[in-house]
Amino acid sequence: MEHHLIYEESFWGHDVRLRHITQGSNTLVVFFPGQNYSCELPVLYYAVQSATSQGMDALILEYGFQSARVALEREQRSILEEEVLQMIRRGSEGYEQLIFVSKSLGTLLAGYTAKHLTNHSIHHLYLTPLDSTLAYMQHSKGMVIYGAKDSLFSEESRAKLTSCSELKVHKVLDAGHGLETSDPRKSAELISQLVEEYIRFFTSIEEIYSS
Repeated sequence: MEHHLIYEESFWGHDVRLRHITQGSNTLVVFFPGQNYSCELPVLYYAVQSATSQGMDALILEYGFQSARVALEREQRSILEEEVLQMIRRGSEGYEQLIFVSKSLGTLLAGYTAKHLTNHSIHHLYLTPLDSTLAYMQHSKGMVIYGAKDSLFSEESRAKLTSCSELKVHKVLDAGHGLETSDPRKSAELISQLVEEYIRFFTSIEEIYSS
């Protein structure tokens, strides 16, 4: 397993640092962090570990506004979407299969990118999506995991998940938007359960791709 750093120019004036983990796989798993939730934090960190443990390559994103340590303004969303799309176009060259793992704001960016990467069939693992992600989820295949106490994903959106016929849905009881609780022991148990879901997900996608 090899670790590479890729630097990309950004609208926000600071180079974006991407991490590319390679081990000879033809499947690339792209990780889209949340606005304030990096891939070093538990929900995404263990998703990366789960993917690479299954022999997959990984591309771990950072966004331009994050590297510049500034807030993302609403009117800059379209700039961010295009930057991420172009980074993934370059980073995914040579791969036969793509899997997008995304959290919160990242679910919107993953949905947008998949919509515009028409030369790939993409499977998604949506983690704590936002209400506005639903428009992308209805045309996605893969899995969605959300917390039963997540105030950023409404009851109306949850009800509409039944129309996402190609997404498996997993609700985490007692968990909020961070997929954790106020009890650290319970949070650790939830992470362990998430890892099991991750590994089942990646294994099932590999079986689809190899069939």
